[in-house]
Amino acid sequence: MTLLLQFGRGLAVASALVAAPAMADPSGFADWSDDWTEALEGWKLGGQLSLSTDSASKGISETQGNGQVSAAVTASRDWAYVSARLKTVRGSDGGDTQSALAVGGRWAVGPDIHLNSQIIYKVNGGARPGSDTHFVEWQSEASRTFGRTTLKALTIWSPDSSGSTQEALYYELGAAQKLSDRWSVSGGLGERRTEPKRNYTAWNAGATLALNAKTSLDLRYYDTNRHEYSKAHGDRFVLALQRRF
Repeated sequence: MTLLLQFGRGLAVASALVAAPAMADPSGFADWSDDWTEALEGWKLGGQLSLSTDSASKGISETQGNGQVSAAVTASRDWAYVSARLKTVRGSDGGDTQSALAVGGRWAVGPDIHLNSQIIYKVNGGARPGSDTHFVEWQSEASRTFGRTTLKALTIWSPDSSGSTQEALYYELGAAQKLSDRWSVSGGLGERRTEPKRNYTAWNAGATLALNAKTSLDLRYYDTNRHEYSKAHGDRFVLALQRRF
């Protein structure tokens, strides 16, 4: 009997809470539009689409010498952002796509120093059953501009990467030189260290042409010091067209 009384009282309180906002609206339904408007205020939505003749991630090919299509949608507010990404790959696990969800932040320290750090959850789609396809990466970037020259640093760390790779760290130092309003050249030197040990050094150099304010064309040469590892570690030229929205 006591249990029934307690249940009845709880039901009455819940009914009153639900009915209160409804009674305030002549239609009998609560109006949450102002709450949603306030919550979404200040958020900006952007996107990016890329088409390339090959691909590069941590200095090596993700598509085994084949072309790549990648897309991203990003919502940002002040310094924070959330991004959903999808790209085609050809992984050693048989995977043909990789989806990712990133949460991060961007900061400016004065006009010339920029920082970007994000946690990325990645999933390889289409992989063979039983493959280790889910992993998390922490990626951070820093850049410093001196006139037309920009110096960059990048780190990507995973406590347990995909496949047989466990802990992995990639770091790269690079520089970019603006030649004109439309042309720039850039390059980078990186190192990847993994457990089990399968380390390599990677480098790249190329030129970028700004076709307009939101579209660019990049031609870049990639290579590593470990061609014997796989086709993905070989040298290649990559032509990439990128459009921001």
